[in-house]
Amino acid sequence: MLNLQSFIITVVIVGVTLVVGIYIAAEIESQMTVDSAEANASADLVTALSNGTGWVAILVVVGFATIILALLSSGLGSATQGSSPVY
Repeated sequence: MLNLQSFIITVVIVGVTLVVGIYIAAEIESQMTVDSAEANASADLVTALSNGTGWVAILVVVGFATIILALLSSGLGSATQGSSPVY
């Protein structure tokens, strides 16, 4: 259970950091002169961070699948020894 809790906390921290980073970059872009190098860089950063969130969803699914497989394998391993499974 501790692995699941630390995984969820990590995902929440990464998500909040990503959202705050996108918000700050968008605010910086709106404060810059239109079509300046700084405004274009901020726009590129917002686009890159916004498009990268698909990878976060994939990592969450893989993380949960890993935790479920670990729980199942530990439960099946202890069941073969005659004790009750640990969930």
